[in-house]
Amino acid sequence: MDFNLLKILFAILAFQFLFVSFFLFQSKKGNALSNKTLGLVFFMLSIAIINFYWIVFGITTNIPQLLFIDDTFMLAYGPLLYIFTESILFKKYRLKKKSIIHFIPFMISVCYVIGLVFFVDASSILEWTDQIRIHQLPIYLRIGETLILLHILIYLFKSKKEIRGVFKRASELYSNFDQDDFELLRFIINCFIILFLLALIHSFLPFIGFSGSLLITLLSIVLFMFYFINSVLLKMLKRSTNDSGVMSQVNFENKEKYAGSKITQAQLKGSKSKLYDHMKSTKRYLNADLNIDDLSKEMGLSSKDLSQIINQGFSCNFFDFVNKFRVEEAKSIFSKQTEDKMTIQEVMYDSGFSSKSSFNTAFKKFTNLTPTQFKNTL
Repeated sequence: MDFNLLKILFAILAFQFLFVSFFLFQSKKGNALSNKTLGLVFFMLSIAIINFYWIVFGITTNIPQLLFIDDTFMLAYGPLLYIFTESILFKKYRLKKKSIIHFIPFMISVCYVIGLVFFVDASSILEWTDQIRIHQLPIYLRIGETLILLHILIYLFKSKKEIRGVFKRASELYSNFDQDDFELLRFIINCFIILFLLALIHSFLPFIGFSGSLLITLLSIVLFMFYFINSVLLKMLKRSTNDSGVMSQVNFENKEKYAGSKITQAQLKGSKSKLYDHMKSTKRYLNADLNIDDLSKEMGLSSKDLSQIINQGFSCNFFDFVNKFRVEEAKSIFSKQTEDKMTIQEVMYDSGFSSKSSFNTAFKKFTNLTPTQFKNTL
């Protein structure tokens, strides 16, 4: 590849990350903490791209020690992205004092770079940058780079696990929960996983004698970053302002177990029948905001016991239990129409759903048809 073209790509990429970071810092949409956290990550990436540009293309600077400042950022990406994930998932999320523990390696590395500025001469630093340019780093630095990338990936996979856990918990507590509202969060975390896996491959190639393929992996990283940052910008411009989180951290952490439950099989059967009759007679599923706490109070049960009755008696979670009634209600409304008087959206609201994506997903799950397909069969 023409190195002049690669220079242009790096310059455009650095500008885009810098632009999106400033866009996030001043954005009024969504959660302020999540915007600023992600903006800080993108700002760090823009500095890292600029530093890498200077090293690879041999651009001189009066303080070459500062070319290694982006290496300290590697120890901050993981904790920052984990905080970003939690700030999106949890309502009224606040940083805890103990979160500073996650940034101790980052702070140590910053002190190390400051030490380079004062105690290591510029000529030695330039020798290191030359080694980076020709891919002849000492083995211990290669190992260190690999461990740092693994550190980032651990936090990213932890974030991914947290997303799955919160979504599962929400299905146990709420009857209306739209995962599509958090599509941007999942996209960002998945893209960072791919990005740092590519970086890990790029770092690992010299170990196995494939140094000649480094340009290919470098180009793959650059092109993927182009796709990533432009996709994020487009998705942010389209997203709604309602990023209020799924639930509180207290609700998520207070996971109820059935161990030690005193409900007998006979009681389970009787409660199951009573619950089904209550739902049919009162049509509580038509309330879009129905949650397990409200329903348990009506039934004279604890939310733990009601959750057990639904999970063991109906073999599903609270979310699917309520939405199955809603789908049956929607089917009934469709079937009673002699003419196309009601729109799909009107049927959606009249059957208790609050979002089109949830309606389509639930309808497809329980009927193997979309609402439109079902309507057409009639």
